[in-house]
Amino acid sequence: MRRTLALGVLCGAAIAAAAWKRLPASAASEPPASFPQAEPAAAAPPPAPPPAPPPVAATHPSLRFVPVSGEAPARVAPADTDSRRVVIYLHGFCSDASTVADWAPGVQRHATLIALHGELGCDGQPGRHRWGNDIRFIDYRIARAVRSVGRSLGRELDPSSVTIVGYSEGAARAESLAWLYPGRYRRAVLMSAPEPPVFDRVRRLDRLAVLRGGREYQRTYRLAAEHYDRAGVPSRYWELPGATHGELGHEGARVLREVFDFVER
Repeated sequence: MRRTLALGVLCGAAIAAAAWKRLPASAASEPPASFPQAEPAAAAPPPAPPPAPPPVAATHPSLRFVPVSGEAPARVAPADTDSRRVVIYLHGFCSDASTVADWAPGVQRHATLIALHGELGCDGQPGRHRWGNDIRFIDYRIARAVRSVGRSLGRELDPSSVTIVGYSEGAARAESLAWLYPGRYRRAVLMSAPEPPVFDRVRRLDRLAVLRGGREYQRTYRLAAEHYDRAGVPSRYWELPGATHGELGHEGARVLREVFDFVER
């Protein structure tokens, strides 16, 4: 009995061994343990961009308030040279002359800029002024301002060769000054005037510049400047890109620099 049992055990072992040999290799042996691969080194971050240069501060002229006999001080930007020429600025209706700081450098290359304020106040708008209809009184105020500024700056300014600049209502007054006093107001810059300039009022000017905003009506103003130039009054038209009434636009300083290079030749 024992002998039979031993023979059975030996036969079973032989059969199991033969079956094990017939298994595929993948089943017969346990695959080798897999080890995690080392993570690739993290890429170095890109170099930080160089810091942006600090913004360049806008350059404004050395504007100052100069006392004028009998009235409030005027805004003044003295000429960069010893030029005796004067540029007078008349602002628009119920406005002020604060915007001259943006374009005064174009004037200072040629002349001293004097910006007056209208003689009439605007109801409910402190610091805002408008111009009266008495052109002789405006002329008197201008002559007084030229004398006062000349004394204050310690330089002689020529009241007989003035460039008159006006915006909107101020442009209408500037045109009238050139008409009534042609021997004094020799050059004119008319910006966004209510009407195109009248030839009889500007025909004795040495030079005339007409400006309108790019978002304002322009055709008859441009035609007037072209016609007057052909008629013997050296005239040019400029557009203020993107500007509507009451604005000079983002290129106002550049345009006005060109304007004064033209009128102050």
